[in-house]
Amino acid sequence: MKLLPRQKVYIFLATAVLLLHLVVAAFAKPSFHLTMYGDTVPCVLLLIAFLATRDNFRGATGILALFWKLVAGALLLLLVSQAYWIYFDWRRLDSVPSPVLGDCLFILAHISILFALAIRPHAASAGRDLRIRRLDFILLTLWWFSLYGYSCLPWQMVRQEFSHYNPNYYQLILTQQLVIIASLAVLSLRNAPPWRGFYLRFLAAFVFLAAGNLLVSTAIDDGKYYAGSYYDTTFFLALYMFSFIPILGSSLQPREDRKPNRELLQSVWTARFAMLAILSLPVIALVGLYEKNLPTDVAVFRLRLVFGAMLLLGGAVYGKLYLLARELSNLVRLTRESIENLNSVQQQVAHSEKLVALGRLAAGAAHEISNPLTAIFGYSELLTDIPSLSPEDRANAQLIQQEVHRSQAAVNSLRNSLRQNPSPTLPPIDKKLSS
Repeated sequence: MKLLPRQKVYIFLATAVLLLHLVVAAFAKPSFHLTMYGDTVPCVLLLIAFLATRDNFRGATGILALFWKLVAGALLLLLVSQAYWIYFDWRRLDSVPSPVLGDCLFILAHISILFALAIRPHAASAGRDLRIRRLDFILLTLWWFSLYGYSCLPWQMVRQEFSHYNPNYYQLILTQQLVIIASLAVLSLRNAPPWRGFYLRFLAAFVFLAAGNLLVSTAIDDGKYYAGSYYDTTFFLALYMFSFIPILGSSLQPREDRKPNRELLQSVWTARFAMLAILSLPVIALVGLYEKNLPTDVAVFRLRLVFGAMLLLGGAVYGKLYLLARELSNLVRLTRESIENLNSVQQQVAHSEKLVALGRLAAGAAHEISNPLTAIFGYSELLTDIPSLSPEDRANAQLIQQEVHRSQAAVNSLRNSLRQNPSPTLPPIDKKLSS
C-alpha cells in the first residue's frame, strides 16, 4: 500500500520513539528521571497515533466519520490518562496522590473503542438511527464505571490499600480488553478485505495491550516493576501499532449487509446487553455480601454505591422509556394520518373512475347522436330542393336545418371538452403518506 508523506513521517517518528525506548531500557537504571521518561514515551506514541487518526475522520463522511472520531477520542483519552501518570509520579515525591482520575480516563477510552466497534462502520446501513442506541451506550458506560466503583474505589477512598486496588483495577481493564478482542475477532471473521485486515490489525494491537497491562500488573505485585523498563515494552508496542491502524483508512468504505435487518438486530442486542448490565448490579452486590474477610466499611461503601448506581441507571432507563413512548406516539400519529390520506386517495380514485366512465358514456352518446343528426340534416336539404314544396313547408325544413346545426354544435363542444380533458387529474397526495 502506498503511504502518504505525512503517514511516513508518523511511522518514522513512532519507530524512532520505540527504538529509543529499547536502547534506554537496556542501559538505564531505575531512577526518577527514568520514571519520567517512561511516563513520557506512551504520551508521545499516543499523540502520533491520534494525529494519524485525525487525518482519517477529516476526510470521511457518515458513519466512517463517527467511527474515526470515536477512535480518535479514545486515543486522546489514553493520552490524557498517560499524561496524568507523569503528574502522579512527580507528586509521589512528597505526597500520596490518587490514581483514580487516570484510571477513569483509561476505562473511558476502552468504552469509546467498544462504542466505535458497536456502530459497525463496515456496514452501509449502520448508524442510521442512533438516537435510542445512544442511551444504551450511556447505560453501558455507567455500568462499567459502577463496576470500577464497586471493585476498586473502596480500596482507594475508604482503606487506601493499593495492594487490593491494583489487582481489582487490572482485572477490570483486562475484562474490557478481552471483550474488545472478542468483538474484533468476530468482526474480522464476518468481513472480507480490506475490512478484515483492518480489524486484524486492531485485534493484534489490543492483544499486545492486554498482554502489556497483565505483565505490568504482575510485575507491580511482585515488586519488580519500574517505569521505562522492558516491562513497558509490550504496552509500548501496542501503542506503536495504533499508528499503523489509520493507514488503511482511505481504502475503507461501508458495504451493504448480506443479512437483511442486521442493524435492527444489532440495536436489539445492544438494548439487551444494557438491560442485563443493569440487572447484574444487584446480583454483584448480593455476592459481595458473602465475601469472606471483607471489612465492614468496604461492604457499606459498596452497598451505597450499588444503590446510587441503580438510582442513576433507573433514571436513564426512565429517560429511554420516555423517548420510546414518544417515538411510538409519533409513529401512531403518522400511521393514523397515513390511513386517513389513503382513504382520501381511495375516494378520489373512485370518483375519478366514475368520471372516466361518465366521459366514455358521453363520448359514445355524442357519437350516437351525431349520426342521426347528420341524416336529419341531409333529408331536410332534400326537402328544400323539391320544387313543389309549399313555402310554409320549405320554411319548416330550413328551421329543421337550423336546429340540427345547434345540436351538432352542442355535440362538437362536448367532443372538444372530452379531448382536452381525457381523464380527470388526481389532486396531490399528502407528503405525510409517503413518509
